[in-house]
Amino acid sequence: MTFNFNEMIHAERSDCLRSLPPFSGTVLSAGCAGAWYFDWFAECTQHRGRHIGLELYSPKPEGLPSNVEWIANSVERMEAVPDASVDLVFSGQNVEHVSANSLSGFFLEASRVLKQQGLLVIDSPNRAVTQPLGYVQPEHTLELTVDEVTQLLSLAGFETVDVRGIWLVIDPITHRRMQIGSSEAHEMSTAERQTGARFDPARSFIWWVNARKKRPPDAAAVRQFVDGLFFKQYPGFVSCRFENIVGRKRWDWGASMVQVEPSDAGYALYGPYVPLIAGNYSASFALRPEGRPLAPDVEVILDVVSAVGAATHGRRVLTYADLAGRSDWVHFQVPFTLGDYTPQLEARCHVRGFAGSILGHVDLLPLR
Repeated sequence: MTFNFNEMIHAERSDCLRSLPPFSGTVLSAGCAGAWYFDWFAECTQHRGRHIGLELYSPKPEGLPSNVEWIANSVERMEAVPDASVDLVFSGQNVEHVSANSLSGFFLEASRVLKQQGLLVIDSPNRAVTQPLGYVQPEHTLELTVDEVTQLLSLAGFETVDVRGIWLVIDPITHRRMQIGSSEAHEMSTAERQTGARFDPARSFIWWVNARKKRPPDAAAVRQFVDGLFFKQYPGFVSCRFENIVGRKRWDWGASMVQVEPSDAGYALYGPYVPLIAGNYSASFALRPEGRPLAPDVEVILDVVSAVGAATHGRRVLTYADLAGRSDWVHFQVPFTLGDYTPQLEARCHVRGFAGSILGHVDLLPLR
């Protein structure tokens, strides 16, 4: 039988929904798209009561079941939902898509709208295994580890009831990393990886957590923890997503960079495929001309694009006049504006006739 990764993951997540402890009353789904989602939830849980769908970035779908109420808002703003009025909040494959402020706000709002002993259910990819394997999902802002999400839940006033994994990625005996999207003959079997993940979320591609509301959240501690998490982990999570077609990657004094020669022509840097909300930004590229004199026709194109290059948000062309006579690191800014939430954002550096180093990442900075 042909292995279908997406079908397997969907089936495993469906089993997790079926295994939820008994519940009734009002359900709130934070982040959802398509009428199929509500049909899937009802089929797996047998829930037929009121179901609130909270989603800002996808339009209200047609053909919603009669028990579904659609609220067009972000997950950190649930003001349309009264305090202590919800029995279960489900955030499926959603927390990895949001900003730091939205992540803090979501946990605090989930606590507010849930009844005492209400259930919060979350699942998400596990950065502890995705980042070392080079897994890139261009709509993910920051993926959390099992330890990070359980600590965040505790600060938000929740008691973890169950933590399980979906799809084992690290062999618990040999500690060998296995491919995420495939099942190879020389690895553990598909069945072994599915079964083993249930009791080993830290080594699994996805973690799934059920937690109950037990006490009021420590709002300041939640925000401080999330801000610290993004401060420490977001730069590395983003930087490792940059690639190159031409040039040679190297590591020098704590920084990754790409060394290019005049004969190199093409993209010396591109990435990181992350989402950004609407706003004004600047992409900061760092270059250092080195070695032989620059050719008069040298050209370095810096741009910011999305939709795999179909949409250009900012562009700057560097010529001989910009680069000649320099031997130190120079930062070049490319300002750009996003009118709406934009996934798959990519900063690129295309070289022709340039000799020197290019810093192996680009800072995407908000402008006030």
